[in-house]
Amino acid sequence: MNKKTCILACLLISSTLGGGLAKMSIANPGVNRSNTQSADIPEPAGDLPNLVLTLQDLPPGFIEMSSGAAKFKNQLSKPASDFAYQKIDDKQFQLLIGFTMQLSDAIQQAGFDQAIREGTVAKAFFEGLNSNKESQFTNPTALTLPDNTGEVSAGWTTQGKIENIPMNVDCAIFRRGKIGAFMATIYLDGMKPTITISEAARKLDSRMMELKPDLTKPQ
Repeated sequence: MNKKTCILACLLISSTLGGGLAKMSIANPGVNRSNTQSADIPEPAGDLPNLVLTLQDLPPGFIEMSSGAAKFKNQLSKPASDFAYQKIDDKQFQLLIGFTMQLSDAIQQAGFDQAIREGTVAKAFFEGLNSNKESQFTNPTALTLPDNTGEVSAGWTTQGKIENIPMNVDCAIFRRGKIGAFMATIYLDGMKPTITISEAARKLDSRMMELKPDLTKPQ
């Protein structure tokens, strides 16, 4: 995996998160919005600096992303916390990125849940991936997450090519109490990821409940 391909993969996901997911509406689901644009994800209502996966949560071999991470963080102006890691060696190539954000009221939480259930996020993510001319990914298919991941959750997977190299992209989104989380991982097709998106989501969910019990109570 050359450096150019790695950076392109980083930009693929970061542009999707920064652009595609911003289309996700979290306005009051009971209000007629036929003549309005979907609202952007709101500014986080509180500081969640520790609600990220750390290197200690991941298998050996992962490191923090450098150039790609900087572009990723610049795209994510609204989420409260974000993380970006990579594992690149002669046996494996995998990127893992994600963010957490606070949903401070019932309207935001209901809108977030609705976007998960209706597949709005999956559609936005897919459109974002294919907005890059150097990639073409298939329609996302459902990916089952553990039943205890958040109160509401969904996962999906898609396949495509980056510089003619077959890649898989797996994603997970869930809400636990007043906190929403999104994660994505990209890895070589035909290879088992060092950590699956289900495993990573479960670890992040546990960390959220441990560090913010007041914000992760059932809503």
